[in-house]
Amino acid sequence: MYQKYLEPVIEEFTTGDYYREVYNAKQEYFDKSGVVYEDDVEFEQRMCIFMDWYLFDRDLPGVDLPPIKYYFRKNKDAFSNEELNIYRDFCNTAHSVFRLKRFTWLRKGLVVVDLFSNKMFTVTDLEVNRGFARGDIFEARIIPFKGVCEFSRGFCFHPVEMESFIMNEIKKVRFQDKNRQTKLILQLAAMKLKHLRFQHIGIKHIYTFQSRF
Repeated sequence: MYQKYLEPVIEEFTTGDYYREVYNAKQEYFDKSGVVYEDDVEFEQRMCIFMDWYLFDRDLPGVDLPPIKYYFRKNKDAFSNEELNIYRDFCNTAHSVFRLKRFTWLRKGLVVVDLFSNKMFTVTDLEVNRGFARGDIFEARIIPFKGVCEFSRGFCFHPVEMESFIMNEIKKVRFQDKNRQTKLILQLAAMKLKHLRFQHIGIKHIYTFQSRF
C-alpha cells in the first residue's frame, strides 16, 4: 500500500515549523472549494482531498515546490532504488475529474478517462470499485505505485445529469495551465457541496457560473 510511504512526508510537512502552513493551506483550499463541517456527509472525503492537494500540488512558500517534490529532492540521494522509483512516481499523480468507462475483468479494476486530457487509466482498487457505476463523473487523484495505478482516498462525485455543463467548462480550460484546471476542479467541488446542502434548489441553479445563489 502506497500510504506507508506517504506517512513520513505527512509527518514532516504537517508538524513543527509546518503546522502553521497547514492552517494557511486549509484556509486557502476551503475558501475555493467550500467550507465543510464535521457533520457534513462529505467531511472525511474533503479532508482527504485537501491533504492530497497540500502534499502533491500546493507549492511551499520560499521553495516553490509542493511537499512531495521537496521531500524527493532532499532525500533522493539516500533512497534505495525501490524508494527512488516510488517517490518519483509520487511526483506525477493525476488529480482531475474522471468518468468511469468500464470495469475490468471480474471487476478487479476500473478503466477511467481524465476529462481534461482524455488520457485513459486502469485503476486497481478492489476496496472502492464496489461503489462505482459506469458513467460516474468524479474528482479523484490517481497515484502510480509499483507499476499500477491506485486511487487516493478522497472522492467528490458529481451528478451525472450535469455532465454537459461540466464538460463545457472543462473544454474552456483544457489547454490552459494546470493551475487554471485545478481552479475549475475546486469550483465544481464547491457546487457539489451547495447541492448537498440546498437540495430544494434546482441543480441547474447551483451548477452554473451565472447564478447569484
